Amino acid sequence: MDYYVIRPSLNQNIIGHYPQVKEVKYKCHVWDEPKFVEHLHFEKANFQPITANAVLYNKSKITDLIDVVGMGFTKKLLISGKLKSIIQLYINDGVQFFQSGIYYKNTFIEDYWVMNTFNINMDFIDFKRSNFVFRKRKNEGGTYIENTNIKSKEEFYSILMKKKEYGYTQFFIDKIKLLNNVEKDFFVLTHVEGGVKYVVSERLKNEIENTKCTGLEFMPLGMRLTDWLQGGAREKIYGKT
Repeated sequence: MDYYVIRPSLNQNIIGHYPQVKEVKYKCHVWDEPKFVEHLHFEKANFQPITANAVLYNKSKITDLIDVVGMGFTKKLLISGKLKSIIQLYINDGVQFFQSGIYYKNTFIEDYWVMNTFNINMDFIDFKRSNFVFRKRKNEGGTYIENTNIKSKEEFYSILMKKKEYGYTQFFIDKIKLLNNVEKDFFVLTHVEGGVKYVVSERLKNEIENTKCTGLEFMPLGMRLTDWLQGGAREKIYGKT
């Protein structure tokens, strides 16, 4: 089965204005409030988190995935109730949704949800066939990137734990290959290019597209982001930015 990474739409005809979000409104002190959703890092919440609210530009269009940057949304997806209901049909654990309405043209739209994921599926990765890179400081200043081979998940996590000792500023999976027996329709990977990848099967991708959800693009999982954006692959499917 083919797999894809959820990416926010870059087509201005779809999103209306780039960026979509003008600002974020908060209902608590973002640093001092332990129940603020920002402080959940891939762990299950046993309480009702305090969420934030995105404020869209007037020229933005309302989409089912809102591309938002800011406290309360770091490495998390902000999605509509429509998209949430589709994803829920294909998952049975590892994900929580917390209401996080949006403001658009002085109207508050309640049916938006921030996604909190807490089961990370690194066991799905074929470590022998995937590509890994580290970024290391130069003695004269700056950094450089090198590729390296990893034989197992255990070796990967061993290096990850010691990356400061090795002098790495970053160590992550650059090009992902999955094991052949993966059948799950939705899962999450961390320690990857960009920090986190929300992955869907071709089956779930087709369902999202058939129900006309907007604001999403689907990048093949095995492709690097630079190749997707600069190599022409994205533009052939989704048009110019």
